[in-house]
Amino acid sequence: MSWLQKLLPPRSTAPEPARRKRPEGLWSKCPSCAAVLYASDLEKNANVCPKCGYHNRISARGRLDLLLDPEGRFEIGVEIASVDSLKFKDDKRYPERLEEAERPPAKPKR
Repeated sequence: MSWLQKLLPPRSTAPEPARRKRPEGLWSKCPSCAAVLYASDLEKNANVCPKCGYHNRISARGRLDLLLDPEGRFEIGVEIASVDSLKFKDDKRYPERLEEAERPPAKPKR
């Protein structure tokens, strides 16, 4: 037995209690004032912290949804697609990168 093991208390062999699972995406922490907020409340307030007034980042699609009415708008140029005319070489093929970029982001489960 080493001298360090003699100084340290013995470890407990009791099993750890089971942790409760918390849903992802339910809470959001303000980077400015560190307030913990409901993500839905933050979304209703246009991603502005109600405690300190900090403006969180908004995606381009989210900003358009805030600025424009949902009815009467349409996207132009949806049918235009990128092509690899330069035959770009990287660790991933360019068409694979395009497919990955066009996929919608995964929504957190609630």
